[in-house]
Amino acid sequence: MRHVFRATKLGWDEEKEGVWFDSDHYTKEEAEEQFKPYQGVTQKGYPYTGYEYDGQKYHDYQYLGEYEDDKMPQNDKEYFDSLLERNR
Repeated sequence: MRHVFRATKLGWDEEKEGVWFDSDHYTKEEAEEQFKPYQGVTQKGYPYTGYEYDGQKYHDYQYLGEYEDDKMPQNDKEYFDSLLERNR
């Protein structure tokens, strides 16, 4: 089982990336703590809070849930399908 997150990479194109943590080694809270907050300033001088994990900086991240290894969502459609399945 894995805790799955979707994180938005820093930059103008808002590229999304899946990040997961083995649930045998991390609780949901421990996995979330891996995203370290940092303070930054935009090119126009506006302050913001970003998150960094494993050398990659992100605008934000979202917890998607815990999934079996072979059932992790690979895109938004699979994620929404899994939500519908869980709510049945």
